[in-house]
Order: sequence, then C-alpha cells, then structure tokens
Amino acid sequence: MGERWKILAALVAARVGMGFQFQAIACAAPFLVPDLGLDKTQLGWLIGLYMLPGIFIALPGGLLGARFGDKRMVLAGLALMIAGALWLSQARDFGAAAAARGLAGVGAAVLNVLLTKMVADWFDGRDRLLAMSILINCWPIGIALALFLLGPVSEASGWPFAAACTAALPVAGFLAVGLAYRAPPGAAQAGAGLGLGALTRPEWRLLVAASLPWMIFNAGFQILVSFLPAFFLERGLTVAGSGASSALTILVSIFSVQAGGILLKRMPRPDVLCHGAIAAWLVTTAFFLTGDSPLAWLLAGSVVIGLPAGLFVSLPAEVLRPELRAAGMGFFYTVFYVGVAVFPALAGALYDLTGHAASTLWLAAGCVAVCVPALLLLRALMRSTIPAPVSGEGRR
Repeated sequence: MGERWKILAALVAARVGMGFQFQAIACAAPFLVPDLGLDKTQLGWLIGLYMLPGIFIALPGGLLGARFGDKRMVLAGLALMIAGALWLSQARDFGAAAAARGLAGVGAAVLNVLLTKMVADWFDGRDRLLAMSILINCWPIGIALALFLLGPVSEASGWPFAAACTAALPVAGFLAVGLAYRAPPGAAQAGAGLGLGALTRPEWRLLVAASLPWMIFNAGFQILVSFLPAFFLERGLTVAGSGASSALTILVSIFSVQAGGILLKRMPRPDVLCHGAIAAWLVTTAFFLTGDSPLAWLLAGSVVIGLPAGLFVSLPAEVLRPELRAAGMGFFYTVFYVGVAVFPALAGALYDLTGHAASTLWLAAGCVAVCVPALLLLRALMRSTIPAPVSGEGRR
C-alpha cells in the first residue's frame, strides 16, 4: 500500500466516528424522548444540533488549520467529540443534551473541513474522486453501525450508556491520526495559507456554486436517515427491526458510494452518471412511499443514491487554487452545515404538523432533486469562467 493510501486509512479512522455520533439521537429516540420529555421538534433540533456549530465553525476551522496545522486541529476536534459524547451521557434535560451535542458538533465541524482538505492535498485528478468517495463513505458506515448497535444498546442498558459508547470511535481516530498522519511533500506550511480575501470575484461565484450540490444532497440524506426509523415504526416494526431495516439500506448505500467512486474515475462524463442516479433514486423513493413493499423499493434506491457523492464533495477542488483550499473548504462546509443543521429541524416540525414520518421523507426527496439544476448551474459557470480544466479531472 502506498503512503498516501495509508494516510487515507488514518483519516478514515477519524471520520467514521462522526456518522456514529450523529445517528445516536435518532437511534436512542424511543427511550431518550420520554426520559427527557421532548417533543418531535426538540428531537429534530437535537439531531440537527450536531451540525449547527458547523455554520459558525467551518470557516474558522479551515483558517485555524492553515494557521496551526491540519493535524493539530483535527486532534483538537476529536477531543471535543469525545468530551461531547461523555457529557451527553450525563444530560438530564433538553438544555444539557443540546449543549453536549453542540460541543461534539464543534469538533466534528473541524474534522469535516480539514479531513476533506487533507485528502485534496494528497490526491489529485481522477484518483481524488475515488479517495473522496472512500472518505465520505465513513459517514454512512458510522450511521449504519449506530443503527445496528445503539437502538439495542439503549434498550438493554439505557440511552445514557449508548451515548457514552459514541466516544469510542473518536478515541480510535485520535490514535490513528496522531500516529500516522503527516503533511504531503511540498504542502504549504502552517501559517502560509491564504484567506478568503484572496478569492477573485469569478472564483467566489464558482465556490458558491460548487458548494450547493453537496449541501443539498446531504440535507436530503440526513433527513432520510434521521426519520427512516420512525417511518418503519409507524409501519409496525419493533425498535430493533426498524433500526436493522434502516441500517440495511445504509449498508447498501455504502457500496453505492464506493461503486460511484470507481465509476466516476473511469467515466468520460461523470455528470451524466450523477443525473441518472438522482433520477432513478427519485423514482424508487416515490414507489417506496406509496407502494406495498417499502423495504424493497428503499433498497433499490440505496443502490444508486451514493453514486454522485464523490463528485459532489470534490467540486471545490476543481475551482480552488491549492493555497486557498483551507479557507475555501471552510466556506464550502459552512454552506453544507447550513443545510444539514436547519433541514432536519424543519423536517421535525413538518413531522409534528402532519403526524406522519412519510412527510419528512418527501422533503428529503425534494432536496435531492434540486441537486440536478445546482450541478448544471456550476458547469455553466465553469464553461464561462474557466477556459480549460483546472485540476486534471476533465470537463464534465
């Protein structure tokens, strides 16, 4: 295994704990909600609060990485995730639980920005699409682990113990990054990165447009995985059964993301694959929500939903100069966090309004559908702004 792939393995170890922590609230909800006296809107906020700090932390996190070094800030972020998980396990009301989720979310925001930037530093060209697909796959892997484990653990030992368990993976990530990571040869030294003020007006337009598809795609995905267990509970499944059914769909999507990375690397026009995958997922979702065999249609959709992910998260690297990656990724993830923090809360309010989890999944489908015009907008701007490919990926 080459050094850069060993580096990627260490970054993967750090990121998998993020999905595991994020999903903890949804998995423990049947026990946490009555224990803390929450309504569905408060539940939605607790889910979204893991993402909310990113709106304010993503950009400073990128700038701090440029100032003090990526590795040092990633280790600090992992330490905050560990502390937040342990604090959540001691929470006895909504305020304490929200504060604990926010603290862990601050650490996760720093990781999200800098891990993506570190992969962009180590990989280029079509290899970047594959490496990014591997990195972002850690999120659904963590979610799937949570869906399999945390519901039964909450039922057997209580939700506080399940919350404490979410500190374990960040500890493993801390050790992996601390022992294995180093900056690539020729990378800018700490303190040498440029801020957002160095972006030209055309670069700003490209960065904003490049940030939209990933934000919208993830907003839809987070709503889906957050409220899918509730949908299955309404259909009569047990807590363990709804968690296992949801986890099965996430596992299929994990293979989809990885298959997408391989296909995107090989296809001459990767955008065509992305548009086709989104269209297919929307069709299967419509049948899933209206048909008599929801799990079968959900699994069919999970086969295609992950295919565009590697391309969407790689878009900023196509339009950013290397010396602007830390600051640019900070902005990219600020936009991302706006969507994934606010939309689950809106979905929770919609759930309260309608009384049916299916309404939240229709909202998820609407979010994913908007990715198609968002990507088309970016490509139109690139054609009018960039006369040639900027980083070897090729035109789409």
